[in-house]
Amino acid sequence: MGMFWCGFNGFNQLNIESNVNMDFHAHGDKENYGEILQVAFSWSTASILTSSGIIVASGLINKKIINFEVLNDLGYGPFKSISSSESKILALDSIGKCWSYSKCNGKWKDITPILQSEKQVSVSKNQNQQSINYVCCSDTIHLAVTHNEIYSIPTKIFDSKFKVTQVVCGFEHIVILMETGCLYTQGSSSRGQLGHGELVEEDYPRLLKSLDGIRVINTSAGGWHTAAITEYNDLYMWGWNHSGQLGISNSPESGGIIMAPEPVLINWPEETDIEQVSLGARHSMVLSKNNILWGCGWNAHKQLGIETYQLTCDRMINLSNLSPLLKCNVRKIVKVVCGAWNSALLLGK
Repeated sequence: MGMFWCGFNGFNQLNIESNVNMDFHAHGDKENYGEILQVAFSWSTASILTSSGIIVASGLINKKIINFEVLNDLGYGPFKSISSSESKILALDSIGKCWSYSKCNGKWKDITPILQSEKQVSVSKNQNQQSINYVCCSDTIHLAVTHNEIYSIPTKIFDSKFKVTQVVCGFEHIVILMETGCLYTQGSSSRGQLGHGELVEEDYPRLLKSLDGIRVINTSAGGWHTAAITEYNDLYMWGWNHSGQLGISNSPESGGIIMAPEPVLINWPEETDIEQVSLGARHSMVLSKNNILWGCGWNAHKQLGIETYQLTCDRMINLSNLSPLLKCNVRKIVKVVCGAWNSALLLGK
């Protein structure tokens, strides 16, 4: 699986010859570590999980710039899932252990015992310990997820009789998708990112009533904005729109909005079925079922993958038509990933 990526490169996290911002360009795998399964960005690093179960990182690690070094050289792993913040990388290994890698000292730590000791408080002797299935983090939030529980490491913050399908987090908020198709949000709503129509902080996960009854199948959290895809492949977005990251006008002259505190259905010029959505700090990328990539928001670091004199795009634009590299691409875009100031596309063979 190949990869194109773009955006902020101040710490050589994109592994290009200079620190000049570029449009989408191909990731060059100089070593045969296997196919790329995941890519995770933070402000100063890019981390790649490969099919061989190793994590390769580039950028600022342990106070020095590294150029795609393997992070599990002490024998940990193989890993099957990763997430990255500015200070840590969270990873799950193949036997269900949860690991934390400190970017400050370059060391791994098994944090599974910490989570298990916390869980003993609420788990009876007749119940089996549930393994960690998923990790997710941002600079201020570090989460571990079981079948039906969520831990803000190490404290449990959510417990349900239904399965947790997906958890995503922004700078200050958490979005929880259940197998029933409903959404819960928690954290700061300073810019309407929780979607409840209020700017009130939620200490506990709260059901998003405005989408209750509409089955959501995928969600994403940006810095201060949120998105959801329904079973009918419609896209709803809400939260901060200062840079046009919701894909709707933010110009006061044309009646635009800077913030949407409740979900807004995004309209398209023609019928479009949305397959994926991924949000960065102030930009958004959307993939339609016909393999067209759309984007909007802040483009100061070329995180939209296009050259433009405008720093922001306050409408959904067709990136597949505007990106020179994507124009020549005939492969299926398998996965869209937005970091805070970067973007990546994983491509099929």
